[in-house]
Amino acid sequence: MTHKVIDTNVPLTAAGMNTEASAACEISCREVISSVLKGEITVLTDDAGAVILEYRNNMYPDPKGSLAGQFLMYLLMNRRRQNRVQSLALRIDARGNYEDYPDNADLWTSDDPRCQRFDADDKKWVALAAKFKKASGRDAPIVNAADRCWLAFEPQLASAGIQLEALCRDERQGPPPHSSAS
Repeated sequence: MTHKVIDTNVPLTAAGMNTEASAACEISCREVISSVLKGEITVLTDDAGAVILEYRNNMYPDPKGSLAGQFLMYLLMNRRRQNRVQSLALRIDARGNYEDYPDNADLWTSDDPRCQRFDADDKKWVALAAKFKKASGRDAPIVNAADRCWLAFEPQLASAGIQLEALCRDERQGPPPHSSAS
């Protein structure tokens, strides 16, 4: 079974809720969400509910609605079925950091001025992927659609052993953050 960490922007883009996404990007996101709904992908969540809360804050569970609504409803209906939704215990240290997040010193930086530090809200996704790898010895890529900051930190993620599956990589690369004249 394939395990994946699904960033919120994937079901939202699949449902056509990302006005900046191309048609090709939407199709890629739809394919991933359809694979989840068919039971081909096990979605990782946390047992404290931070992942489900983020999904709920951005979409409404609806089995006959948009793909985003179907995705959330699927997770809620299958959260006790480990082959569909696997929940992991993510521990938080005294400073409020995820213990499994590989950069709790916040040393990761980027040359992209829009993405100078890794987004605090995205640390749960990285902690989930790291925790799954530590517990199982297997990778669970983080699936991302449209957030260019994930791409800015891809080298740091790779050095920490975290795989990034960027569905809309070409359209998110954009121009380099600064160009140097010679």
